[in-house]
Amino acid sequence: MQEQLICGKTPEEIQELKNKHGHLVLGEVKQGEKTYHAIFKEPTFKVLEATGSVSKSSEIKGTIALYDNCVVVADEAFKGRDFLKLKAVECLAHYMNSFSVSVKNL
Repeated sequence: MQEQLICGKTPEEIQELKNKHGHLVLGEVKQGEKTYHAIFKEPTFKVLEATGSVSKSSEIKGTIALYDNCVVVADEAFKGRDFLKLKAVECLAHYMNSFSVSVKNL
């Protein structure tokens, strides 16, 4: 049985990336019948602050900066397709919004 590769990486290689970068997020972008993958590391406060600052003057540049600072590895198709990168960052934003919190008085 052939191993399932993600972004051309084996499960062992992905584990090495986790060891190097910490928690990773797999983003999946579908267009018609094609599916594209990008693996992101969680953005740090420093990255969020910097990309937020850039976004104040240009949302597109801020989004691309977030992609460039957080992508660990992506399918080859991302290299020549800016819109694909923008959609991949939506995956990262969706991940960041997936957290929930609760509070109670003590």
